[in-house]
Amino acid sequence: MVRGKVECKSNSHDATCYGDAAIPDSRGPLYTAANYPDSNLVQNFCRNPFQDSDRYKAKTIWCFTQDPDVMWQECNPIGQIRPVCDGGFDVNSEELRIVLEILAYVLWVLAFIYCIAVCCLTNRIRLAIAVNKVASVFVVQTPTILVLPAVQACFWDEYELVVLSDMLFRDSLLARVPDGYWDGPANLRFLWVNYVPKTVFATYAEAYGTADTPGQCTGTWPTGSVWKDEEGCELINGTMGCWKCSQPRYGFDWRFAVSFFVYLWNNALNIALGQIIIAGAVVVWFFTKNTNKGSKNAIRRSLHMVFRYHLGSVAFGAFIIAVIQFIRYLLKYYEQQAKAQKNRVLVLILKVLQCLIWCFEKCVKFLNKNAYIQIALKGTNFCTSAKKAFFLILRNALRFGTVAILGSMIHVIGIMFITAGTAVLGYFTLSGLHPAMAPAVPMIIYIILGYVVGRLFTSIFELAVDTTLQCFLCCEEMQIAEMGPDGFVPPQLSPWLDKSQPPEKVEEQEEEKEEEEESEGECFAILVTAKQDQKDATAVGNSLPISTPS
Repeated sequence: MVRGKVECKSNSHDATCYGDAAIPDSRGPLYTAANYPDSNLVQNFCRNPFQDSDRYKAKTIWCFTQDPDVMWQECNPIGQIRPVCDGGFDVNSEELRIVLEILAYVLWVLAFIYCIAVCCLTNRIRLAIAVNKVASVFVVQTPTILVLPAVQACFWDEYELVVLSDMLFRDSLLARVPDGYWDGPANLRFLWVNYVPKTVFATYAEAYGTADTPGQCTGTWPTGSVWKDEEGCELINGTMGCWKCSQPRYGFDWRFAVSFFVYLWNNALNIALGQIIIAGAVVVWFFTKNTNKGSKNAIRRSLHMVFRYHLGSVAFGAFIIAVIQFIRYLLKYYEQQAKAQKNRVLVLILKVLQCLIWCFEKCVKFLNKNAYIQIALKGTNFCTSAKKAFFLILRNALRFGTVAILGSMIHVIGIMFITAGTAVLGYFTLSGLHPAMAPAVPMIIYIILGYVVGRLFTSIFELAVDTTLQCFLCCEEMQIAEMGPDGFVPPQLSPWLDKSQPPEKVEEQEEEKEEEEESEGECFAILVTAKQDQKDATAVGNSLPISTPS
């Protein structure tokens, strides 16, 4: 029972907690202070105990109600902010309820901050929407750009299947480690012939190792295996040793490292070519007159520009990405070596370094993408373009951030919509053509195809958005915007570039405006004069004597 008098308000009944004297024996003789003499209860109006024999047991404080049909009901103390949960809490742990409550407050604070950010960034959000609209217009007016990623994917798949397979297996770049003989260059004999010991070991643990100790046969990666030679046992320090090492199936040398680096470089070059070609097409389209947009072959001009003038810059940017990726994979190789040596501390350090290198790689890829846009936009070399892109991002960090957030949302929604649409259409098509066929495997294929198509389309759209933003910033900073049908600025961006036109254009517009005002003033003066003459003529006519016929 609860100590003291507490006035309660029932959830659904007009209830006041009764004291002992007001409780009829027929309604609750057991729940009195007399039955709890050791509780030192005084004027106990609220109750929370229950008998083990009770069928219905309260989870919180309760009162006898004034409703004759309801004997008792859980209630809320007057002034309590949080209501009592009917039937108890779904989360039994009080600590977990506190954590959830704190999390709810944090979410409310984040929602408040989000609302404030939306209010403060309204103009930038509107600009981001306009940039996305311009990018969508580009895709609509240049539909052949959607074929570019598919062509790149086909070319790269052919490269991997033919060239890479030939290099790996026919030329033995992933060399098979020999056992007892070597038919390669003499200066590389020591790499493989002595890769694992040829001696015999007395125990399996000595040869293979334990959880904390590396074995003599498995201390390097790629690791070999251990086998027991029952017929070739040897006596070692008074103990028969039968355990021997077998060579690993494959090994790595400098030839594989060089070929792998070339593979990474080609992969980065393939991606970079796609980025700069799309960026060049967007630039050509953006600076074309509004009346001619969509009529010129922007992709062909972009291809000519890239392969004629900027192929070296693209290769240099891809080389930087390949070096960073090679370092990350090299750390992965050393991590495997540390695992073979059972060095857990070094494994953890190498994992952290790989994470840092991965983050740095993402930053460099982002900078490279914007550098390629600057190359397509201004025709400068890679280093100059990367520098300009870096400071451009710093000067317009909020704009880039807003466009990136909105673009990521559109990216996710686009992939989900295309994937779901492909799956639904595929299901109905399959059901119509082959109603008896099980749809599980075809649906998986439809979902995979829809996801791939969605990724290809949204990657083009995302790059078009980034290029459009840089074209907008270029017009704004260099004041080269030209409006109207004879200009090149898309009408969606006109409200933001109205003050960024060339000075001579601004002067011409001001002169035209002054001439229009002067002509309007002259027309107004002529109109006023004509009205005044009409009034004078009317007055003169009224002043003449009126002659009456005789």
